[in-house]
Amino acid sequence: MIRNHFKISLRNLWKNKLLTTLNLLGLSIGIGSVLTLIFSVYAYYNADSNVEDQENIYYLKTTNTGGDTYFETPYPLLQEIVKSSPEVIAATHMQGWSQPWLEYGELEFQEPTNYVEPEFFKVFTLPLKYGDPETALKKKNSIVLTHKVSQKIFGEKNPMGETLKANDTLNLTVTGVLEPISPYSAFRVGVLMSTRLLEDTPGFIARNNWSDSFTFNYLRLRPNTDIAQFESRVEELVKKNYADPSLVAAIKLMPFAGIRSDSIPVVDTIINGSIAASVFVLLIVLINLLNLNSSTMYRRTKDIAVRKILGGNKKNIIIQFCIENGILVFASISISALLFLGFLLPTLNNIYGADFGEISFTVANDYPVILYAIALGLLVTLVVGIIPTLRFISVPISIGIKGKIDAIKRNFFVRNSFIALQFTIAILFICVAIILNSQIGFMKNAPLGFNKDNVIVGNINLEYKNEETASSKFNTLLDKLSTNPYVKDVTVSDGVPSDYNLNYSTYYDPETEREVRTRYAHTDDGYLKTLEIPLVSGRDFDKNLDQADDNVVIINRTAMKAFGWNSIEGKRLKGKGSTTSGYSVVGVMEDFHYQDMQNAVEPLVHFYRERNALANSRFLSVRVAEDHEKSVQELIASRFGTIASRRDYGQKYLTEKVSAQYRLIEGMLKTVNVVALLTIFISCLGMFGLISFMAKRRVKEIGIRKVLGAGVLKIIVLLSKDYILLVGIAAIIAFPIAWYVMNAWLMDFAYSISLQWWMFALSGLIALLITSFTVGIQAVKSAMANPTKSLKTE
Repeated sequence: MIRNHFKISLRNLWKNKLLTTLNLLGLSIGIGSVLTLIFSVYAYYNADSNVEDQENIYYLKTTNTGGDTYFETPYPLLQEIVKSSPEVIAATHMQGWSQPWLEYGELEFQEPTNYVEPEFFKVFTLPLKYGDPETALKKKNSIVLTHKVSQKIFGEKNPMGETLKANDTLNLTVTGVLEPISPYSAFRVGVLMSTRLLEDTPGFIARNNWSDSFTFNYLRLRPNTDIAQFESRVEELVKKNYADPSLVAAIKLMPFAGIRSDSIPVVDTIINGSIAASVFVLLIVLINLLNLNSSTMYRRTKDIAVRKILGGNKKNIIIQFCIENGILVFASISISALLFLGFLLPTLNNIYGADFGEISFTVANDYPVILYAIALGLLVTLVVGIIPTLRFISVPISIGIKGKIDAIKRNFFVRNSFIALQFTIAILFICVAIILNSQIGFMKNAPLGFNKDNVIVGNINLEYKNEETASSKFNTLLDKLSTNPYVKDVTVSDGVPSDYNLNYSTYYDPETEREVRTRYAHTDDGYLKTLEIPLVSGRDFDKNLDQADDNVVIINRTAMKAFGWNSIEGKRLKGKGSTTSGYSVVGVMEDFHYQDMQNAVEPLVHFYRERNALANSRFLSVRVAEDHEKSVQELIASRFGTIASRRDYGQKYLTEKVSAQYRLIEGMLKTVNVVALLTIFISCLGMFGLISFMAKRRVKEIGIRKVLGAGVLKIIVLLSKDYILLVGIAAIIAFPIAWYVMNAWLMDFAYSISLQWWMFALSGLIALLITSFTVGIQAVKSAMANPTKSLKTE
């Protein structure tokens, strides 16, 4: 019997080749997209699944009295918390103080390094491929590698007990290798080393106090710990030990499970958007298939009636239609799997891989996704196989056998509602795409307070093997650049717009005692000139007047306002907890966007550093005459090619670095664009099939109308006006939803566009034009048909 059902199903699918092709195409693209979106969500939420009891793991988050939040605290705080809190099972710092160069034989490399306590593996139950988590970090000179780093150095060999040399002097013993870590994980590590190594470092010792916040803290607490009581105890420690407790408004315990979205807030938008998009695309696929199946059922009433005459019951008829749809659905899933692996997953990695790392699909690890695909296929099969059939299965045999479908009470409300819902979703995504594109365009093209054009930025933090020789050659290069006719200005700094270090410190006005937490960086006397940042008052740095030990600074306008100054004449700053006499404020620069425009301009302090301080600088920035960038780039690259260093010299245009800040949001835009196209495409496929079917049903009516004098235009209007009306209804529903969602999203930006009426009108117009074109093709074909042939059609 099943075999017979399959044969009939294949025959019917072949007979209705147009609808079968439309359904197969729409399903394959739709399900492939849903699988890609769901797999990215699955990979994200499954990334840290091997960390047990995450609900009892917390990290510390500080809020200062100005309302700013950050993850860092003074280094001694964690130890005091452990001493005073019996609820703590284990605790660890996790910080990237430095990234030492590691050597193994002839191989020399540098990996992201985190310094942690021996209790790290008690806080985070990350599995080890080699080694014992109880002892892996017990010794001071231990080093734990990630699986990726271990393979790069040792291949498939077990590296336990091998010795690596750090910075040419320190011998480290490999005591563990982690199992592979998902690129979506909260752990972005290369190697783990002991914090006890830092405690011998002079620079670390100088900052190991209660006034300098620079370390991250993680704690595993006992179940059912009273978090509010715990936080109040931490507050007491702050009051007792901090150099200035008045700067801290609160230190909160935050659940570890939320750290990724807390660190990169746009991640939540991406994940929630992926979930919503997958639901919407799946809904459109279902609606599309339901509409087409419902329409084709009108001409299959004879088939159903004959089956009932021959003794077929309702169950058998439903099974027949479910098998027919099941063949279509699972054929589409097979095609979509190939589409997912060959195109969609690589595209997803191309969009987000630079920020999250590339994800890969393996049957052994990701079999839940396969089960989900099968479950999804069964769900779609049952829904589209049963719902349309139930409506026609109860048609009396006497009506069905004659094929008098006009005698059946028809109610197009449900079908039209489905079409309107399809286009509501499609128009919603078009609105989102237009608004998102406008916001990105605004951020990229808004005045930034500096001139980013024609500026070459070279990364000069290259770990030079001989610093004296490197400095000599670098000074020669600076001389060459100063005499080059195509070079307008040169600057050396440890920050450029879009790439300032997360360096914060608290400074106060010795006269008023007003304190301000500011970002800071070191620049030379050419920075403002090269980037064309205006001075508001005072003067620029001057190598003839200033020395690095003169303690002179330039602040931005926001910092000036924060200190409550109207003039900088005679003004000085002093660092909180600093033993220096303070810093003379010699100038105020105009506010400029040194970070992306999602964030407001914060108070900023620039310290003077001489241009030839190669060892302490990160960037060489050169403003070049237009159309001469290439020759200057070649000159700089060739000079650095002669300097022995562990890293290779690299350079970019400042415009590229600024644009790269919006890579994640642009990834969102690409995803939204694709989903918008998909929803329109799938909806139009269904509409094309529907109007094709309706035109065939009304072929005699059209023929009679043409004989009685109706023109082609009237026939086109007759066939398409209902669908155009439905698109209009969909637009009315979609616009307020889009306005509400996008207005809420734009509120997260410090600088954003205002929603304009034309954005919504344009999205409706795009949907209308696409619909008109799709419907019009079939309508014109029907209207141009020979009425003589139409009237002879049975």
